[in-house]
Amino acid sequence: MTFGVDPAILVILIIVAALVLFITEWIPLPATAMAVAVSFYLIGAVDANTALKSFSSSTAMIIAAMAIIGEAVFQTGGADKIGRVLTRFGTNERYLIFVIVMFSGIMSGFLSNTGAAALLIALILGMCSSTGMKRSKLMYPVIVGCCFGGGITIVGTTSGPFLKETLEALNIGETMSFFEFAPLSLICLLIAAFYMATIGYKLLPDKPGNDDSEMGHDGKNTDFSNVPRWKMYLSLGIMVGTFVGMIFENQIGIPLHFIAIIGALIAVCAKCITVKAATRAIPISGIIIYAAMVPVADAMTNSGAADLIADASLNVLGGLGSPILILCLIFLIITPITNFMSNAATIILFTPIALIVAESLGINPKAILIAVRFAASIAIATPVAMPANSMAVEPGGYKFIDYLKPGLPLTLICVAVSIVYIACFYPLA
Repeated sequence: MTFGVDPAILVILIIVAALVLFITEWIPLPATAMAVAVSFYLIGAVDANTALKSFSSSTAMIIAAMAIIGEAVFQTGGADKIGRVLTRFGTNERYLIFVIVMFSGIMSGFLSNTGAAALLIALILGMCSSTGMKRSKLMYPVIVGCCFGGGITIVGTTSGPFLKETLEALNIGETMSFFEFAPLSLICLLIAAFYMATIGYKLLPDKPGNDDSEMGHDGKNTDFSNVPRWKMYLSLGIMVGTFVGMIFENQIGIPLHFIAIIGALIAVCAKCITVKAATRAIPISGIIIYAAMVPVADAMTNSGAADLIADASLNVLGGLGSPILILCLIFLIITPITNFMSNAATIILFTPIALIVAESLGINPKAILIAVRFAASIAIATPVAMPANSMAVEPGGYKFIDYLKPGLPLTLICVAVSIVYIACFYPLA
């Protein structure tokens, strides 16, 4: 039902309305996300299966399974033990934030962003409950690290191999190395770590305690003396085994989500966690926000909204004569969009546009592709930018604005650094 209005315009209006609702939170974030998916279906931008397919996706399974494993580690006292070890190296939340950003970034360079975030969020959730450190200060840094660390290797994100193949298909004698994105990614990661430990720390919400009855944690010191030690060691072993299995996913031939599910099954069957506690541990709000927003890319493509935006972008970029201005416009156009649409979908949408502009103006296509990649990967300003972002909403107790406050300044800093780096190290002409 389009009521005589261009479906592309309706899709764009729905996205704009969702943005307003996300920021104002007149209705809860999960309800807004579901309203977006339902609206896309009602106007015919996506079919019923597409609107809801991500609720049973591999990412949703990873989020649920890793939450169960993390809760098992907490219930058996494993998180308490890890927390006590970590506090020996420093009880300062700022120092821990720096470490979290760097560690999550390095992990995501060799593991999927979703897998890395799921593992760390599960671990930190239990650690906060045991040590009294604030979840609201420690959850967001995880997704910041995962965002920038994904570029340490070209396989850290799905867009890396795609851009490499695209460049090689141009037959201009250019390619991308395994660590092509690493220098700029590491620079942004280091900047993000310092930023989050200083300015970002002040911009994150300061919620006292860790009360969260839905997650089964009360923020008080829990007595684990009645828990058999073998359960603690088994739960820690399951977590480590799951992490190792995810790293060697290709070698063992089992997909990430099945590795996570197997870990969760072992935890439940070994009675490291009860079924009731496992069910309560699953972050339903995060899964709804993630799954309901995935159809945005399909809706934009099917309705023609993506072409509308692409054509407008091409007209703007093609009318510029300065390579530096084009570089700036690429970030100005792509980065806001990628905070509401899949990073990979954004890259696929804008890559052909950028290459047309590069060819018409004689700009080095490799520099343009690098720009598209980083412009579409700075996705930290909204809870719907990446699956990892959605995962942190519930355990961190975040609202939409809690992402925007620290995320927007860091986005601007990293955009400026990226433009300077690309202009200096990739010849534009």
